Amino acid sequence: MYGRSKALAEERVLKAHPNALTIRTSAFFEPWDEYNFVTIALRCLSAGQTFTAAADAIVSPTYVPDLVNTSLDLLIDGECGLWHLANNSAIAWSDLAILAAKKAGISTGYEEPRPVRELNLAAVRPSYSVLGSERGLLLPCLDRALCRYLDQRQQF
Repeated sequence: MYGRSKALAEERVLKAHPNALTIRTSAFFEPWDEYNFVTIALRCLSAGQTFTAAADAIVSPTYVPDLVNTSLDLLIDGECGLWHLANNSAIAWSDLAILAAKKAGISTGYEEPRPVRELNLAAVRPSYSVLGSERGLLLPCLDRALCRYLDQRQQF
């Protein structure tokens, strides 16, 4: 099952090192990597190419600079245990592409939302993999993260 090996690794780390800080996150995007979902979606859509993404797989995207800053804060504060860190959101992959395109001022007529089963993915993934946290929502909302991502992209 998807994620089982990751959960087992987290469990083993925390058993061996109870004071370890273990962070679970998902769906990275950043302005310096040309091969993340948001960057690829914007590149395709701005070129007028069709962009296909899952309409029924819901995730919690994570802006890497937010992840790094918050992880460092937790380390400095001496936190330990398992933390879920992602930008505060629950969004389908296809909706993430549309939201990013709208924020970038790109026409949103080329998206092609599809069910996961039609995408022929190598690994079976859950339809709902949103990260929740009982320990606090430490990262900003997705809208703010996307705005900062786009600001950073313009600096290239």
